[in-house]
Amino acid sequence: MRKGWRRALWSSGGLLALAALATFLAATPAGAATLLYLLEWQARPADPDRIRHEAQAIVVIGGRTLRIEHGAKLHLATGVPLLLVGKGTGDSGFEAESEKMEDILLRKWGIGPRWVETESLDTSENAKFAWCLVSSMDVRRIALVTDPAHMPRARRRFEAAGFDVIPAPTSVTFFRPPPLTLASFTPGRKGFAAAKQPLREWAGALFGGIEAWVRPPRPCPGEH
Repeated sequence: MRKGWRRALWSSGGLLALAALATFLAATPAGAATLLYLLEWQARPADPDRIRHEAQAIVVIGGRTLRIEHGAKLHLATGVPLLLVGKGTGDSGFEAESEKMEDILLRKWGIGPRWVETESLDTSENAKFAWCLVSSMDVRRIALVTDPAHMPRARRRFEAAGFDVIPAPTSVTFFRPPPLTLASFTPGRKGFAAAKQPLREWAGALFGGIEAWVRPPRPCPGEH
């Protein structure tokens, strides 16, 4: 019995030590850069041939113009229809980010998306409301377009909603290796600021189930 307690205490102590080390590293510029790199490393470029033969829709999450540019190129290369998602906070006079993406598609590329979702406010709702929109049409297999660092969290949300996801991240990386100096490994405000977004993405990717339980997405538009 005592040995069991000792093992449990050692295990707990080890986990606390790892958590403390991770917190320490995340507060440094080098640690923040590593967290971002490990996120982007998981998001490998998609094969257009795979998307052409397997995907039923290319889903583009609103938020950055780079995403719709990438989605447009994938559509032209594969012929797979586009689904634009995300109200967000609106964009440049448009009530929804997805409406701004639709405008870019039509004006710059001469492309019309097949579906436009305009009510979702975050990644969880992006996934759920997209499912509400196309699941009745038997659309299950999607190519998902977002930033590389956002892909691990977004992929888990869309899989939890019911989709079979082919990651199709943009090619733009936000990882910039910091110069390796003593300051790179010194915790401080600069490190915390740099780690804020990577930590949010890691927390969402690893603990999305808890988040969905604590703060579930709203019902599908039209449902009560």
